[in-house]
Formats: sequence, C-alpha cells, structure tokens
Amino acid sequence: MSEQEMRLSKRMVELGLCSRREADAFIEQGRVRVDGQVVQQLGSRVRADQRIELEAPRMVLGELSISLLLHRAADSQLPLSGLVTPAQRFARDGSEINFNPRHLKALQQAGALDENSHGLVALTLDKKLARKLADAEQEYLIQLEAAPAAELLKQQMQALQLPGKPPRGLKISRQSDRQLRMVLSAVQPGQPWAICRALGLQPLALRCIRIGKLGIGELPAGQWRYLLPMESF
Repeated sequence: MSEQEMRLSKRMVELGLCSRREADAFIEQGRVRVDGQVVQQLGSRVRADQRIELEAPRMVLGELSISLLLHRAADSQLPLSGLVTPAQRFARDGSEINFNPRHLKALQQAGALDENSHGLVALTLDKKLARKLADAEQEYLIQLEAAPAAELLKQQMQALQLPGKPPRGLKISRQSDRQLRMVLSAVQPGQPWAICRALGLQPLALRCIRIGKLGIGELPAGQWRYLLPMESF
C-alpha cells in the first residue's frame, strides 16, 4: 500500500466536501466518484492527485437515512431482508439511491410482518423513524368467506377481550360481503391475527395497505423501493 494513499472519507473532509460522518454515508449511497468511478466501499483509499466528486454536496446526513417500502407478496418467505434485492427493486423508484447490501443491516420493520400476512412493510435504519413506526397507525384488509353483518360485528367488538393491554385505536368496519377493514396503532407482532381470532373470524388473507400516511400505492407485489426525502409516515 502506498504511503501517499489515504482513506477516501478523510480526503473528502480535507477537501471540504463534507464532515467525516457524512462522508461515510455519502460513500455508502454511491454518491462519491473517484476519477469518474463510483466508490461504495468504506475504507477505500485514494491518492492526493485523484479527482473526487460528490454528486449532491448540499444534501445533509438526515436525508441519507436508509428506509424502504416493500410490497410483501402473499407467498413470500421470511426473512424479509431476503426479499430486498436489486432484481426486485421497483423500476419507477425515484430515489436515485444506489443499492448497497449494507442497507439491509439491522433494519427495523413494521407492517405485514406475520408469516400469514402480506402487503406493505416499512424497513428503516433510522432509529428515530423506527420509534415513530412502532407507534404508527396501520390499516389492514381482512378477506373472509363471509363477513359478519355490521350489527353483529359491532356486538363482537363490544365483547372483544384480549390478554394484556387493549389495542390502541382499534376500529373494524365492514367493506363488503367478504371484506373487513381494520385500523389500529402501535401494532404488536401477531396482534392483527389475534384480534381476528378473538372476534371469531377466520381470515383467508390479511393485507396491510397503509402505515401512517403512506399507502401501498402502485408498488407491485414482490417489489420494493427506497423512501423518498419528501415522504414521511
């Protein structure tokens, strides 16, 4: 190794492009070019005479917090991180973020997490956002052979008993002869299915369609995309 080489992140700080912490984030995002080539490997070394370019020098570190939206297909298998691959990325992902396997390290998750659920899943490396997701309202569609009548459903809800703390903000309404809509906040693992069982329901499918303010939209089943800077839960 040449003594004249130094860490890319250190060189970026010397050039006044960003802070050291921001440098590592920019490198992981694929926003750093060395002599015209994207470098995403942390710890990469460069010479003083090499040209270093930063695609978005005005971006701040908070905008680089990695968060994903995944439309988990009904037949998908766990773990969810195995479903986030470059091949399954939504073609109309407008984030312009370059995929890096490090983005999948220790992701916090919310949404359709149970083995027998499908639909929208949010995944994030942002600890602050993870706490917000833990309290966020989620919306599910419950598919049934036959949905109970509205009056019977009301009676079942009034008699609902579950162990532990009662579900926060729980609302269930009849959408059609074969579908109910469930909304609740601070969702715990297995809680949506436990509520269905306590109501005497036997769902054919349980699909998450919204987490906080973000819906599943046009994201196809089995595909994922990065969260855009202007989006929030």
